[in-house]
Amino acid sequence: MKHDCKETEPLLSGYLEGELTQSERQRVDLILEDCKACAGTLEEMKELRQKEGSMNCESMTTEGKRKLRRGAEEGAGASLGQWLFLGGVLLVYGTGAYLLCVELVADAKFAETGNEEDKFPMLMRIGVPTLLLGLGILFFTVLFQRIRAAKTDKYTDVKI
Repeated sequence: MKHDCKETEPLLSGYLEGELTQSERQRVDLILEDCKACAGTLEEMKELRQKEGSMNCESMTTEGKRKLRRGAEEGAGASLGQWLFLGGVLLVYGTGAYLLCVELVADAKFAETGNEEDKFPMLMRIGVPTLLLGLGILFFTVLFQRIRAAKTDKYTDVKI
């Protein structure tokens, strides 16, 4: 299979972590069967991960510990910020969508007045909640795809 090893290399990390889509994983499997260089890189990555797991922090230099701590703190801060934002969006969107849907489905204005002019059309009473649910599902599906893709993005370290 024709490929560029430099383009395949970022996929290998996702391959090890099980973060690739089925088609990407199948593509990497085919590449690994044909390319000894990529298969060797994958083995090196596996060995490096095993060594990281058995790393003794007491033998690290002070600068190494500081870099490791800084990297973990930055990653945790970004992750915490993302989860707080998602939680806020979920609360605001979910509460607003819920209240609107209850108002529409129950047809509260009509129930209160009994006036036929205050009645919402049935298509609106069903259509708006369906639209809001679909929009929410679409938003979160795209969001999680973007998060998953960001982990294997080969351009994350590019500086302008």
